[in-house]
Amino acid sequence: MLDIGFPEFLLISFVLLIVVGPKDLPKVLRSITAFVRKIKSMASQFHSGIDDLANEAEISDLRKEVNKIDKNSLIEDHVGEIKELKMNQYLILYDTFVFQIFQDCFL
Repeated sequence: MLDIGFPEFLLISFVLLIVVGPKDLPKVLRSITAFVRKIKSMASQFHSGIDDLANEAEISDLRKEVNKIDKNSLIEDHVGEIKELKMNQYLILYDTFVFQIFQDCFL
């Protein structure tokens, strides 16, 4: 994040010591660290919120795909059942027709 080496850190420490003074330096350092912690926690909350939104978007896309697959498979199942019922009806009609012809011819 911040590329601060030892010489830069030493310079900032001396300037802070001269500007703030040794008496108030612990209070200033505590407030700076509290501020940095608050910023980090806000950044992590923002990051987790964005991740949650991305996951929800992916999940909703997956749900849509699953629903499409389920609907297509259900439709295919029903079409198969309808074809089977039609075939059974044709067989029943054929059997009835053959039986009727048999009765007419031989009885």
